[in-house]
Amino acid sequence: MNIDAAGAGARGKCAACRYQRKLCEENCPLAPFFPSNKVEDFNKVIRLFKVSTIINMLNSVADNEKKAKMVETLILEAKIRYENPVHGCIAVEEKLRLEIEETMKELDLVQKANAYFKELRKRSLYYKKNKETSTSGTQSFKGHKSDSTLEEATSITEHHAIQDVETRIDLNDNDGT
Repeated sequence: MNIDAAGAGARGKCAACRYQRKLCEENCPLAPFFPSNKVEDFNKVIRLFKVSTIINMLNSVADNEKKAKMVETLILEAKIRYENPVHGCIAVEEKLRLEIEETMKELDLVQKANAYFKELRKRSLYYKKNKETSTSGTQSFKGHKSDSTLEEATSITEHHAIQDVETRIDLNDNDGT
């Protein structure tokens, strides 16, 4: 019987044991998190942390669910560092912060435009209401129709102004005699 098959069972070597070129034991702390199909992820993580450091981090957490989240975070950080070796996660954070700022500016602009158009609509409704009120009250102005032309309105105004001036002149002449 093969020693590798008996020692590792059906699961095979984990990525960490494969990296270290050693036999994967039943109680291997990295086997549940870095199975044999996650060799690439483990290679990226190992560029940032030593195997002993990863094991110490896993031992510092008691809950298996939290350990899984921690390993997931390590893998994510390693992938980001692999893609951007100089700035790593900080570059992603900065990019997201800038996107949030741009989105907030766009939201502010949309809110201002919305407020402008609401005010415009409100004024339009106010204007229409006042126009209806003023036209309904002036359907007949001293016997004239409200649909008279500008020239007719001007001539009417001039005619009344001339009559007012003549009346004042007559009153002044009568006072002096």
